[in-house]
Amino acid sequence: MVDFNLPKVVELSIYGAAYLSEMQPLLDDFHKKNPNISIQYYPASSNQLVRHIREDNKPRADLTISSVMDLQIQLVNDGYALPYKMDMLGSDYQSGIIPHWSHWRDELFGFSFEPSVMVFNKAFLADKEVPSDRIKLLSFIRHYSEQLVGKIGVYDIRTVGIGYLLWSFERVQAANNGQFLELFNHHNARTFESTSSMLQALSNGEILMAYNIMGSYAKSWQEKHQDLVVITANDYTPVVIRSVFINKTTTHPKQAKQFIDYLLSYSGQMLMAEKTNMPPVRTDIRSENSAYFMREQYANQLKPLPLDVSLLIFSDHSKKEIVITEWENALKQYD
Repeated sequence: MVDFNLPKVVELSIYGAAYLSEMQPLLDDFHKKNPNISIQYYPASSNQLVRHIREDNKPRADLTISSVMDLQIQLVNDGYALPYKMDMLGSDYQSGIIPHWSHWRDELFGFSFEPSVMVFNKAFLADKEVPSDRIKLLSFIRHYSEQLVGKIGVYDIRTVGIGYLLWSFERVQAANNGQFLELFNHHNARTFESTSSMLQALSNGEILMAYNIMGSYAKSWQEKHQDLVVITANDYTPVVIRSVFINKTTTHPKQAKQFIDYLLSYSGQMLMAEKTNMPPVRTDIRSENSAYFMREQYANQLKPLPLDVSLLIFSDHSKKEIVITEWENALKQYD
């Protein structure tokens, strides 16, 4: 006998420039709390994600997640997001528990606060003084120059969205940006198209240091492999906000809103703090792995990128051409 009163299972499609290993605890917990909503998660690079949405490819996304803030802002600004007034969590917005800097308009919602880091092969760093800021890092590279030829890893900013965003931000923040380009060139720095491939190369000893990579992924790798040293620079630390929006073409707006409610709920954010290395944004979560703790303890060194329209300067085509041409001219091995 068929029970026609059984609730229908809805499948949400989420496209994410976020590793499934980091998102899995959240996806599982959401499904446990909402058994009538299943999730199909599609990991993608940020550039693949943007192309998929702009070209209206199938299957269409119900929700889009990425830490590449300028591309998220651009998609939302170009009309690809469905507004959501956050009725369920309205009081948390009014009280500041969900901070004002973590969302843009009623369309883009930040849920984690993620510093960039420097990472070293542990065996290489064993008998050396750890460089704690960029000036010391420049001296460190010069001092161990012979050992570091071909052993420095960086994102390929031409193909990696977060690499381009962080490097563009550094150009504005750092007076010694040109010195890093010079040293990367001199030491035949290797470029990588993902964080995981760079971390694997560090573990294998193929490279000995990586510059300016996502701290959440680096810490998760360090916990499993214990052959890396993760360093947060104390002169300044860029911080990106991982965000989500509901796609305008969604066929499941109610369930998509439920997922955002969950991501920003106390239980969802607490799980994020306990089971992932993505620091939650809620101010009532105050563990060491939280935005509140970091902003209180390291306010002078953190440089969060603003989740607002000012980031569109980085994704402007002519601006991007200038940054990438400068990069390619400095690192001549790309010819």
